Amino acid sequence: MYFFEDDFGKPVSLTFDEEIYRQRPAQHVLIFPFHNGKLLFTVHTLRGIELPGGKVEPGETSMAAAVRETYEETGCTLTAIEKIGQYVVDHTLVKDIFVARVEEKVAEMREGTVGGTVMFDEIPEDVKGDPRFSRFLYDDVYPLTLSYLRSHNLIPAHAARP
Repeated sequence: MYFFEDDFGKPVSLTFDEEIYRQRPAQHVLIFPFHNGKLLFTVHTLRGIELPGGKVEPGETSMAAAVRETYEETGCTLTAIEKIGQYVVDHTLVKDIFVARVEEKVAEMREGTVGGTVMFDEIPEDVKGDPRFSRFLYDDVYPLTLSYLRSHNLIPAHAARP
């Protein structure tokens, strides 16, 4: 279990322990989608580059929300989706973390605050303070999850790393 503060000063706890996260229902999701070995990001027109994610709707599972949110924010369908962790912000907001493979891009999403997608030749590692990225990626969830994905061989072998 990891404990830290997010960029807004709120306490965060992060776990990759299934015994812990399967007992808490999540209200939000965060997805690490990989397409052709590259991590797929969405562009929020106000906040900047971030990972797909959002709210779990009433009656919806967090996995269904992850699939829906990824489609709504990137136009991509997913396959091989797996819940790998969970984090809690300010002791109340529970978010499930998923890793998935993009099956295909079926639409270009650009409306409202959705400004399309972006992929980098190498997975960005140190995004904290980078003005291109959303402040939601400035805390330790992003780098700790990348580390977890690598240590469990969940990042595609051909994914570029700096």
